[in-house]
Amino acid sequence: MLEASASVAGPHAAAPALEPGLLVSEGVRSDSSASSVAYDQFAMFFDREIWRIDHIDNGSVLNYAAMNARVKRIQAALAKAKLDAILIRVFENNSQNVLYVSGFAGSVAHLLLTRKKAFIFADARYWTRIPKEAPDFELVKVPRGTKLSEKVNEVLAKCKLPDSCKLGFEAAHISVELAANWSKDLNATLVPTTHFIERFRQYKDVDEIASLRYACRQTSKVYKEVVPIIKAGMSENELCFEIDMRIRKHGAISNSFTTIVASGPNAAVPHHATSDRRMKAGEPVVMDFGGLYPGGYCSDITRTAFVPGKKPDPKMVEVYNIVLDANKKAFKALRPGIKYADFDKVARDHIDACGYGQYFTHGLGHSLGLVAHDPFDYENDAFDVGTVVTDEPGIYIDGVGGVRIEDDLVVTADGAERLTNAPYWKF
Repeated sequence: MLEASASVAGPHAAAPALEPGLLVSEGVRSDSSASSVAYDQFAMFFDREIWRIDHIDNGSVLNYAAMNARVKRIQAALAKAKLDAILIRVFENNSQNVLYVSGFAGSVAHLLLTRKKAFIFADARYWTRIPKEAPDFELVKVPRGTKLSEKVNEVLAKCKLPDSCKLGFEAAHISVELAANWSKDLNATLVPTTHFIERFRQYKDVDEIASLRYACRQTSKVYKEVVPIIKAGMSENELCFEIDMRIRKHGAISNSFTTIVASGPNAAVPHHATSDRRMKAGEPVVMDFGGLYPGGYCSDITRTAFVPGKKPDPKMVEVYNIVLDANKKAFKALRPGIKYADFDKVARDHIDACGYGQYFTHGLGHSLGLVAHDPFDYENDAFDVGTVVTDEPGIYIDGVGGVRIEDDLVVTADGAERLTNAPYWKF
């Protein structure tokens, strides 16, 4: 999916041997080499100990020691920001920060982190879930009819924090009205924060990458399965249904965004609204889709196929190969320390040199994680080990068609690696 604005291992892998047929896959490392290197690369974030890890077949990874270390890093950041505590809220799934910090995946809750302690506030719907999902947090029950502010004030007093204590809140997720109410009701001085938790989410740890790898590999299977059923006369909506059904079949609990299927001239619209248009032989078909998997992590992949029954227009073959080369060049350029603008420039310069610069109309990619467009401060922060980003160059020619090819990449100590492994088209 577009943004306006790879398992962890060593150097870029060579392409595997090709199988007969229309599709070719390349540049994906093996999982086995990734896991051992990943531990060393992320050791700076975690104590060297035997972690208590629950690996679940569906890709969910619950690492209690890593979650505890995550909380401690945030608590250390509170002191640097001269905050005594921070209040983090999720309401009807409007933010993934509660999930990221605590492991709790419910739709409504509040976290209060002081510099030394961690609390989670919830109503009766979640009292039995929280001890299992957020064992490092002390549960504060908020019975029906009780104001949250009353319970928060009790905890602030319990922690011996004075009325003058500085309590951070997430300005991007709290309305002006709610902030005004908190300012009136809470025994603290409220301090708006920006990108406080999100900055931690920019760089994924080994377990997050394991979950993302699983999501990307499962979603890649979807593409492999739908390509053989594409045929002339099939509608975009019919193909969309086949994609969405297989996303669930391969373990997703939902889509990570609304699937895009764009055929023929519709492929020239980067975010086309999938329609009843019926595909014609030889046309390009852009498929942009992803899944949200147990554990909370997303995939996001785009492939362009061609409807069988007729040779594609030579111009579209040329466009496809230019886009694929741009994708590969950006992949090879990705490394720790590179800024988003420079990453984008690699693909953009190639497309421009080939004479199609005016037809590449969006940014090269976006951060990926708990949501398809995960937070990242593209202007100020460089990519580093653990950054997961999409690589999705495209060329869109109005009235003719278009091509987009998107992979999900993770930055490693010495380059990058593809997390997606869906094959590319072979003419």
